[in-house]
Amino acid sequence: MLVAVLCLLFASAHAASIMQKMHLTGLDDKAPFKPETFAPTDAADPNFAEGFFLKDEAQSDGAVCLDGTPSAYYFKQGTGSGANKWYIHHQGGGWCESLDSCYERAHTDLGSSAKYPANSSLSGGYFDSDPAVNPQMYNWNMIFMRYCDGNSFSGNNASTTEYKGMTLHWRGKHILDAMINSVLTARGAAHATDIVVSGCSAGGLATYLHCDYWAEKIAAASNGNAKVRCMPDSGFFLDYEGKPQYHSGMIWAFNQQNSTSGVNQACIQAHTPTHDTELCMFAEHTAPHIKTPMFPLQAAYDSWQIPNDLGVTSSDTTEINTWGKNLTNLVMANLLKQPQHGIFLDSCYHHCGEWGNIRIDGLVQATAFQEWYDKGSEGLANKGFFNQNKAYPCAECCKP
Repeated sequence: MLVAVLCLLFASAHAASIMQKMHLTGLDDKAPFKPETFAPTDAADPNFAEGFFLKDEAQSDGAVCLDGTPSAYYFKQGTGSGANKWYIHHQGGGWCESLDSCYERAHTDLGSSAKYPANSSLSGGYFDSDPAVNPQMYNWNMIFMRYCDGNSFSGNNASTTEYKGMTLHWRGKHILDAMINSVLTARGAAHATDIVVSGCSAGGLATYLHCDYWAEKIAAASNGNAKVRCMPDSGFFLDYEGKPQYHSGMIWAFNQQNSTSGVNQACIQAHTPTHDTELCMFAEHTAPHIKTPMFPLQAAYDSWQIPNDLGVTSSDTTEINTWGKNLTNLVMANLLKQPQHGIFLDSCYHHCGEWGNIRIDGLVQATAFQEWYDKGSEGLANKGFFNQNKAYPCAECCKP
């Protein structure tokens, strides 16, 4: 389908400012795409992150962006007690859901690495080096996986598509494999004691899709010595077909990119008898099959999902409250029935980027995640279910 015109991603200027500090601005999940801003820096920057362009993997395995350029990621070195601990982040930025939108995307940083800087700066939010802001991971090694395949690192289509004079490639799973191998071997994450796999928006969905795959690869490389946890941010997109046609767009992307082998394989096996494996492209259908402990950060009234999945405006309070109840029920039924998982489920109208700005049970996202990481869901009084549980709209819900 033609990609819909997108309203503002974030509900408040404050949320937008947080994302800008993280160098993660403009996380659109439909066109017009506004890729994150990555400014080059130098080694004197305390948040310096070196870029690694996987040219050999592009040649040997076709691990390439939509336009055929090599994939890339940025690496910020850990220090002190964090030297053997890793935070790994899938970039967000939506999906292309038609040949037109994939063609358009291939001319941006969300479909091509041609204009990626050689290095960048990673700071703010999950990347912050201030322990007051980021108590769990402030001095960890940081990996930022650039997103250029158009379908949450899941494509495994050996063929290409010629469209409007451009050759389009569908190789997200190969990019994922190349990055996993490079991070574990060349960067040294195989020696990690702790690894958190994360991502925001479409990168949050990627975290649901690939959490167990990451855990499997890490366990093999580390001989099972690394503690692995997943933390998707704003990735629980509901499987819904409204006016924006989100469901059908995602199904098109799944089929076009041949993503069957690029999503959670336990989900694929469960849905094979019913001939609906395409549903494994959605977090709500994948969640029941995720074994690795997971602590999502999620808004019940997600400010991207409301206009672009549900298809209503922010003034439609009745429909939005119903949406929030449905999302909460699906989280409880499909994710939290497995006791190893938790969640930070807030009632603020936002999408990503509220690492220290929403408080539930006395804790903001950063400290709630730290408590869950250290104690597990079973060790917490709320069993890992941080639930704000307020009706929409709730301005107070967005305050620390």
